Amino acid sequence: MKKTIVNPIFNDACTFLRTSVDTDGSFSDMMVTLGPYGGNPMHRHSAFSESFMVLEGTLGLMVDGQKMLLRPGEKVTVYKGQSHCFFNPTDSVTKFHLQFTPGHTGAENMLRITYGLAADGMANKKGIPKSLSAIALLCEMGDTSLTGIFSILSPALKVLASRARQKGLEKELLDKYCI
Repeated sequence: MKKTIVNPIFNDACTFLRTSVDTDGSFSDMMVTLGPYGGNPMHRHSAFSESFMVLEGTLGLMVDGQKMLLRPGEKVTVYKGQSHCFFNPTDSVTKFHLQFTPGHTGAENMLRITYGLAADGMANKKGIPKSLSAIALLCEMGDTSLTGIFSILSPALKVLASRARQKGLEKELLDKYCI
């Protein structure tokens, strides 16, 4: 399994320092290099908290409607259930340490698959997989719930994820990007 994954759409990289398996489920530890103006959509997790510590550049966070700009050395923890997203508000690279507590193999796999799909041309220009079935599976796998207006899609995504799993898509994605 690759230690460093790259998303060519944003020129992002994520290096897995210690996985959930490595820490007996205590935490997942990653180093993220976020390209200029990169980021992710608003979401929440119910199984783990995320801690962000900036090493270089500026990292933007939106947490429960509050916008923050973090500089090197600053750290914020987003707790289970809090709506959040992160972003690079600058034209320079941002580097940060990311930790899931407790560790979450599913979220690690979600990252691997999302970056892999982007590398294979199977994601749009915002880095979102083109397949709605893949999105549904990734949301479940990574304990990721969409927020705001997109939260109304949750029941449909659960049905799509179940159907995709029955058709073997989850195994296919795991075999291709997570082994």
